[in-house]
Amino acid sequence: MKSTTSGRACSRLWRQVLAAGLLACAGVLWGSETKAVSEYQVKAVFLFRFTQFVEWPTEAGAAGDRPFVIGIVGEDPFGSVLDDTVRKELVQEHRPIVVQRFQDSETLPKCDILFIAPSEKDRLKDVLGRVRGQAVLTVADTAGAAEQGAMINLLVVQGSVKIEINQDAMTAAGLKVSAKLLSLAKIVKGKAP
Repeated sequence: MKSTTSGRACSRLWRQVLAAGLLACAGVLWGSETKAVSEYQVKAVFLFRFTQFVEWPTEAGAAGDRPFVIGIVGEDPFGSVLDDTVRKELVQEHRPIVVQRFQDSETLPKCDILFIAPSEKDRLKDVLGRVRGQAVLTVADTAGAAEQGAMINLLVVQGSVKIEINQDAMTAAGLKVSAKLLSLAKIVKGKAP
C-alpha cells in the first residue's frame, strides 16, 4: 500500500512539474507568493503553450509566412494580456502570432486557435459548427464545453486552472495533442462538433 501512495505522489508531482513548465515560458506561476496573477493571465499562457503541444495537419501547418492566428470570439476576457503574452513569440520558428477579436461567429476568418469567450456559451454549438471540418483548435472556458465539442476547456477548480480535452473532437479536426499535455488533462468524452 505504501508504494501505491508513493506512486500517486510521484504522479501528482510530475503533473505539477509539467504544469509549471507550461507556465514557465511567461515567467508566471499562479498563486505563487512572489507574483500573483489573474485567471486570464494563466489562460493566456496556456493558449500560447498549446502552440507547442498541439500538432496541426501538414496542409494547415504549411502556411508559409502567414501569421499564426489566435482568434477570440465574443466579449474578450483577456484585455491586453493575451497580446502581451504572445508579443514577439513565433510558431514553427518563423510564424509570428497575432490575436484577432470577433464580436460574433458570423465573421470568423481563418484562425489556428479559436478561444470561445464565456459570453458565447449559449451559442457554443453554432460557433463550433462554423469551424467544423477545419484544423482549428477550439478552446473554451465554460462548464460542459468539452462535452459539447470544444477541443479544450480551461476551468478554474479550487484556485487553479484545469484542462479538459475532448480527444475525439481534436482527432476529427486532424489535430494531434502531445502526451505531455494529455497527462495534465482530464479526458472528456463528448461529441465531435
